[in-house]
Amino acid sequence: MRRRIYGLIFRNPGWTIEQVAAEARCPAGVAEQACEELVALGLLSPAAESPNGYLTVTPEAALTRLFSAEERQTTTHLQLVSKIRTSISSLVQDYTLLAEERRETVDIHTLPTPALVNAFLEDVGSTTRVRMRSMHPGGPPPEHVIDDMLLRDKEMESRGIRVETLYSRRAADVPYVAAYLADSARPGREVRIAEYLPLRLLLFDDDRAVLPIDPEDSGQGALALHGRTLVRSLHALYDYCWRDATPSLPSSAACGGAGEIVLDGQEQVVVRMLADGVKDEVIARHLGVSPRTLSRSIAQLMERLGVQTRFQAALRIARLGLLDD
Repeated sequence: MRRRIYGLIFRNPGWTIEQVAAEARCPAGVAEQACEELVALGLLSPAAESPNGYLTVTPEAALTRLFSAEERQTTTHLQLVSKIRTSISSLVQDYTLLAEERRETVDIHTLPTPALVNAFLEDVGSTTRVRMRSMHPGGPPPEHVIDDMLLRDKEMESRGIRVETLYSRRAADVPYVAAYLADSARPGREVRIAEYLPLRLLLFDDDRAVLPIDPEDSGQGALALHGRTLVRSLHALYDYCWRDATPSLPSSAACGGAGEIVLDGQEQVVVRMLADGVKDEVIARHLGVSPRTLSRSIAQLMERLGVQTRFQAALRIARLGLLDD
């Protein structure tokens, strides 16, 4: 119908809808709808000479006008999109600055080997200002680790650093750990025993922590964390375990007083020479005994002191003041 009406108006410019409908032999409403559709397509335009009539527009001209209109709309849309993009970019920059005000950087360093873990602990221990807290689940650590802990604890004690330690009941029952715990019972140092501890954890002040990479295998290394907010949460975990733990009371076997242990002259000589780093063979010659006899004497002395290593024995003897001045 639109093609027929377009052809009628093309051949009869200025015809009204009534004339078109009569010639097309269709209702006036049908003719009017067809004309409106052709006007929408740009193929008809009102005739100036005939107020109710129409003129045809060539398809080429209609397409040109259509494309020009679309280009103008596209240009306007692109300009609007550009303004919106600029506004959003500005807001994003402002939001980033605002978000930075609420963000705290947390540094996490991977320490994949025990050597790196020990080196980090030495560094962080030397810069600790107020307190150090440690949590040790599971079985006892090796004896050489206990010796390292004793050295680190004593260095912190000399600087007035408070030391708190949590051990599992299973580890605390081991003699050399019990000796360490007994040595820890002094002002500024406190040890508690728990039936269960969730993971190995070391906390230094309020902003540094060391966690195992694999809680089931501490040999896999550790993660060193630096960030006040995160470490505060770890302190909350430690506080929870600390409240449920039992204070460690030194046993008489592990920490007998000076009145219970007395060193004779030979034992004092042995201890002094050991502290000076003299080898067992030289000490034995100096005392006129065999190396086997010396080893047996040293073992008996360590048993009396309730310690497992010579380093622990030296610390215990110094603490109890058993050497003559």
